[in-house]
Amino acid sequence: MTIFTAATKVNQRLQKLLDAFLDGVIERNDYTAEKAKLMSQKKSLEEQCSALLRGRADWLEPFQNWILTARNAGEIAVTGSPQEKKVLAQKVFGSNLVLDCKKARGSCVKPWSLLVEKSSTGGVVPRQGLEPWTN
Repeated sequence: MTIFTAATKVNQRLQKLLDAFLDGVIERNDYTAEKAKLMSQKKSLEEQCSALLRGRADWLEPFQNWILTARNAGEIAVTGSPQEKKVLAQKVFGSNLVLDCKKARGSCVKPWSLLVEKSSTGGVVPRQGLEPWTN
């Protein structure tokens, strides 16, 4: 049973409970005790539901930031300031940089390593960028 169907069932039980109380079938003490239980269940289900809905969007903002950074990485590597290059290198390589022949080298961390694996240029953006060739 999903959270949404469980919440619907709790609402139906609350309505039936109210109807029974108004019809005089159950006493006030029984009504208030049962209503407190059902309201507790309803609140719990609503919290779970809102947590699920929030959780669906939690990954979107970091993913969007990663895409923007990946898209601008070639430009930063070529024309960026040393500070921009440093920030980009920390994002791409983490703390795994090694100084070799006066150049920083390292292995990409995930998800950056996926770009290198899938790229035909080995992670290096050609000088003209990603635009199509023009004749």
